[in-house]
Amino acid sequence: MKLLAKPIDAVVIFVDREQPRPFKFRYTDEEGAAHEMKIDKVLSVREHELPGAKSLVFECQSRRGLDDLRYELRYSLDTCRWLLYKM
Repeated sequence: MKLLAKPIDAVVIFVDREQPRPFKFRYTDEEGAAHEMKIDKVLSVREHELPGAKSLVFECQSRRGLDDLRYELRYSLDTCRWLLYKM
């Protein structure tokens, strides 16, 4: 996976006061084209903590054409922002 760390717009679902679950997101690639991707499966969720910065890391999978695409989304608990971290 390639490290990107790009800000994204995300649609999330909250179930019974638990942590947010990403449903779909929109990002802009290097050429400036906007893409929207529905998240088919959340493979794992873990907490990541750096000094002064806590985040939730979601390892996800989506189907694009005939291929399964894996990527990592990060949600910063301090700033409430989403990042497409790896793809």
